[in-house]
Amino acid sequence: MTKIELDNALAFINNPQGELQIIIYANVEDEDEPKKLDIKADDLPEIKQIFIDGINNFIIAKNDYTILQLSAADERGKCFYQYDLEIPEELELLESVIGNDNLQTFDFQVSQLSSIKSLVILLADDNNELTLYKKLSPVEVIGRGGHIFKKSNQRLEKFEDQLLRITAKFQVMRIAGEIIIIDLASIERSFGFHDVITREALLSIEAINDMQIVANIDSLNELVNNVSFARKLTKVAKFSPVIKLNIPVADIINFAKNHPLTKKKMRYNPEGTQFNLDTRVSKDLLIKILNDDLLTSELTKLYYDSLAKDGIEVEEENEVENN
Repeated sequence: MTKIELDNALAFINNPQGELQIIIYANVEDEDEPKKLDIKADDLPEIKQIFIDGINNFIIAKNDYTILQLSAADERGKCFYQYDLEIPEELELLESVIGNDNLQTFDFQVSQLSSIKSLVILLADDNNELTLYKKLSPVEVIGRGGHIFKKSNQRLEKFEDQLLRITAKFQVMRIAGEIIIIDLASIERSFGFHDVITREALLSIEAINDMQIVANIDSLNELVNNVSFARKLTKVAKFSPVIKLNIPVADIINFAKNHPLTKKKMRYNPEGTQFNLDTRVSKDLLIKILNDDLLTSELTKLYYDSLAKDGIEVEEENEVENN
């Protein structure tokens, strides 16, 4: 999905076909299914507008943003992520609530507001639907912890109840059959996402091990629980052009020994035929090498460390001449 395709899919919230409906569900601790929140009908239009404004401001208005596949995520900014990994159970709720009339209503006799972990917001017109995943922060369930005081005449007294504060912020959306991550940092350790990334990272370590390019492969396993490093590893197995093109190990080693960024920072086994990854820097550089991030300009002969590499279709010479 491209950013333009995403904007087009979201256009219905501003020009709905029929009435734009909103339903909000709560994911409650120790409950298998979300609960529908019973909200006063007069308050729903204002809540609906909060999320419409949020989608317009946080997504549609960001014309300089791009969309990357999550497994190809890197450290660049100004992008959203299309989820292309194993879907955790909690994110499956983004689809399961659609058209599900059998879900029970949140019952204050059974649960408290403090038991709500996250919200799923459904926006739908006659022909389209959109679901948002909103992980609740501590300040959005007031009364969850500490002491809250309210004004009572000219003095303060302890507030004994709990309040739910609904804001426009959300982290994930499902639209047109695709899950889009809006705020990656906030969900990295949520709902089993870290476990998914770890499993994918281990597949990359296996691919690297099969190349027999690293003498101490266990050094990569040491960092697999670091979610930032694990995401970098995830990209290798799925997208590494070096692996896909079967570049010989000897060529990769020779490249590392001569490139200005790596020649003094990478170490090798006694035979000089494998990397010896004895520092965090060398591990990060191996990933850059395998992802072909270290580039040289043919025009200026300058060296670059490039995350974003958009492929170019090379036209045949006779095709160019004909045009």
